[in-house]
Amino acid sequence: MASEETLQSLAKAITNKPPFCTGTIPVTSEDCTLYYKQGLTSSWLDLTQPTDPQLEELAQACVPATFGRDQEDVLDESYRKAGKMDKSEFAVMFNVEKLSIDERVRKQLFDASHGDRVVKAELYKLNVYGKGSFFKSHKDTPRGEKMFGSLVVVFPTPHEGGALVLRHSDQEWKFDSASLTREHQTPSIAYIAFYSDVDHEVTVVESGYRVTLTYNLFFKSGKEASEALASVGPVAPDDHLLRDALSAALNDPTFFPKGGHLGFGLSFQYPISGEWTREAHRVRCELVNNLKGSDAMIYRVSKQASLATSLGAVYEIQNERDGTAVPVLVPITRVLMNNQYNADDFIEQICGSTHKGLVIHELGKVAPGRNFGNFVEKYKRMVTLAWVTPLTTYSNFVSRFTAYGNESRSSWEYADLCITARVGPYGKRGTLRDRVASGTNHDQRT
Repeated sequence: MASEETLQSLAKAITNKPPFCTGTIPVTSEDCTLYYKQGLTSSWLDLTQPTDPQLEELAQACVPATFGRDQEDVLDESYRKAGKMDKSEFAVMFNVEKLSIDERVRKQLFDASHGDRVVKAELYKLNVYGKGSFFKSHKDTPRGEKMFGSLVVVFPTPHEGGALVLRHSDQEWKFDSASLTREHQTPSIAYIAFYSDVDHEVTVVESGYRVTLTYNLFFKSGKEASEALASVGPVAPDDHLLRDALSAALNDPTFFPKGGHLGFGLSFQYPISGEWTREAHRVRCELVNNLKGSDAMIYRVSKQASLATSLGAVYEIQNERDGTAVPVLVPITRVLMNNQYNADDFIEQICGSTHKGLVIHELGKVAPGRNFGNFVEKYKRMVTLAWVTPLTTYSNFVSRFTAYGNESRSSWEYADLCITARVGPYGKRGTLRDRVASGTNHDQRT
């Protein structure tokens, strides 16, 4: 049996790195020269040594900044008060690649699991926060499935306040760009890169002007990435705590002596949906390559331990026969789709050849309803699973479908993403070869 003490040791070994990285870089006047439109004329300024009239003129050339809400751009100065300038309205000499900020972000924010990926920063907009400006807590809207975060560059313009406060998983961090840029003797920019699912806010600017560039962060792919990788070396991961804890558990004969599954709730949010379109399916298939932070570490370390490791979705299916809620694990590539299901045989269909679902018997709890006894015995579609970290609300989605019985009706099920690792019996812990031999990414055994 997997002891509670062992599971706690595994959970404690999952180190959650902060979901952001920061830094400062010395810059020249050339780096910080900004040209912009102002009505029918144009103007420019050097952001390493701007005058107050120049900054005021720049602020007046901006338009009120909007923000995204329910797929719409909203203007509400009680929620966000700032000026913005779209990239078509200005030109700047500042170059992210020249200053190696993209490479710094890759090394600081990621690890060896992304050693073959290259970060691309795409300029999005310029913002000016004057006295009294702010932006209440929000999350950035991902612009494409390959976008993983945002980069904010703060120029060394004198200002007080306007700190960026980040919140994630009940933790809070403060990025005080005013202090960071002021403490350098030579002009320096301050930057911060963070994941898209991180809540963040800009506190009230007390004086001066806070001038920023915002970039959308993507992963490069194809030939562009291959050529860039010539000068990129992988970053050594800090996985030893989880690796040692998992090794100790697998070497313990009392830990899952007959084998079982370890489950991990995800700590980050991913752009996934339950829609059955070619694009949505492609995103689900590629999700394992875009895991973030501790999620990527769990997947990587489990595979290194030769455990069959996969991404899955857990549905709480209502059993029409006895009214019990039954947790069912489905491979991420086989989620419920826009299809028709018989309400009386719903679980049997989910656990069939199309979805390859597995009824979860959570360790330490009574097995799902006895009415499934014959079904489980016949099809071997139940797994014993111990949750190392609980399911979270960061990455859940809805699958919509048609259920029919006495009458046809539209229905839906909520699903939570998770990582599962199958542990073999003591003496034969490795299960990765079993999965390869069976030609499946989702095993069917306990």
